[in-house]
Amino acid sequence: MQFWEDLDSMVSTVPTSEKLFIGDLNGHVGATNVGFERVHGGFGYGSRSQEGEDVLNFALAYDLLIANTVFKKRESHLVTFRSGQHLSQIDFILTRREDRRDCLDCKVIPGDCVVPQHKLVVADFRLRVRVHRDKCAKIARTEWWKLRGEAAQAFKEKMLGEGPWEEGEDANDMWLKMATCVRKVASEVFGVSKGGKHEGKDTWWWNDEVQRAIKEKECFKRLHLDKSAANIEGYKLAKRVAKRAVSVAKGKAYDDLYQRLGTKEGEKDIYRMARIRERKTRDINQIKCIKDGTDRLLVKDEEIMDRWREYYDKLFNGKSESPTLELDDSFDNINRRFVRRI
Repeated sequence: MQFWEDLDSMVSTVPTSEKLFIGDLNGHVGATNVGFERVHGGFGYGSRSQEGEDVLNFALAYDLLIANTVFKKRESHLVTFRSGQHLSQIDFILTRREDRRDCLDCKVIPGDCVVPQHKLVVADFRLRVRVHRDKCAKIARTEWWKLRGEAAQAFKEKMLGEGPWEEGEDANDMWLKMATCVRKVASEVFGVSKGGKHEGKDTWWWNDEVQRAIKEKECFKRLHLDKSAANIEGYKLAKRVAKRAVSVAKGKAYDDLYQRLGTKEGEKDIYRMARIRERKTRDINQIKCIKDGTDRLLVKDEEIMDRWREYYDKLFNGKSESPTLELDDSFDNINRRFVRRI
């Protein structure tokens, strides 16, 4: 009685909006569900006992479902306790009745034992988790890509006219004034973005026909909200037209691209595309520098390999009475791979 009182006080504090799972609860609920059709699935094992009836009453009080009894299983997948010739079902998994559709399966694993004589009971649930994503604040960025041509000349002239730094000032103050001036002039000359997330759509091959078809389709998409037959049919037609225009424009653009790449003038485009691809696949976390014995930064591959050679030579041949370790030419290959991995 003390156990049921403690369990009752605990379960009553769980909000109904939260998932609830209860395990074990020794008792025999029986193979039939007579009188407890709401909480017993009708596929249990054995005969009902007083302890099992207490389990059923508790499940009925909190509108819970005994998952073990919901699925029709063979005897080996129902029996949770085995002692010689004595078989029984005394371990259960309880969940809310409203989550019945989320329970995909519940059974006993015959070959596994949690403790001696007790078999493992498992249940599969498909839980629908609603993830609330925090909307990141939009950050307006200066459109530095406009730093070319007349805009670049205007930026240069304005910077020379508004240079706030003077010789003899503190270096930190000069840097702060200069950086503030550069940002201010750049935002005035080049403008700033809206700060929205860049979707990265592949639209370089769009032409006027594609843009016109897309706008017409989006217009019908807004009209589609009233669900009238005419608007639905118009939207389907506009969608087919836009899809056809996209296919034609994309195919023509790629054909022109392949023909241009095959010419002498297209070599620059090939190198440009290769550089873009290399930048996208570049490991930004790659470390290509180490420090020497005097804390001087080394960035050249030859200096880095010499530093590793010096380090290992000192490590193995330093203050040691063991024979000297000779590092042959194969060390350079191993070291080179090690540097690349770093």
